[in-house]
Amino acid sequence: MKKTEFLDHIDHTGVVTSIDAAHNTVMVRVDDEGECGSCPAAALCSGHTDPANLVKIITPHAGRYRKDDIVTVRGTERMHHRAIMYATVLPCIILVAVMVGVYIISHSQLAAALCGLGTMILFFLILWVARNRVEHEFTFEIVGQPERAGEGK
Repeated sequence: MKKTEFLDHIDHTGVVTSIDAAHNTVMVRVDDEGECGSCPAAALCSGHTDPANLVKIITPHAGRYRKDDIVTVRGTERMHHRAIMYATVLPCIILVAVMVGVYIISHSQLAAALCGLGTMILFFLILWVARNRVEHEFTFEIVGQPERAGEGK
């Protein structure tokens, strides 16, 4: 029987782009493009935002980091599952439910398709508007010590 490895977190390598010690924030550009590219929730995740994959990290230790430090950014597996839920599972359930409901009521495939499309537009618009309310569910942290640019480990 094959042993399955369980991860409770996902690590990404990143480079510190700016520090605001007064507000305890560090901006990190995540360099693990390959890992995010295969994630179905990449478009909604703050770790994969265009154009530069910037992640805002709130930490009381912001003063210890410098621009161009190489750091390890960690997100939880639970956060990853929640992002997938918001980006794929909920929209699919809602889409199927609306399309079936409209088709049963109207017996029109066109009406069902248009209502499904409208519902998806509305769903993602609501998700975008509520992004500040759900932002706290998608937070990253910096783990380990920073590697100074130009210095070896």
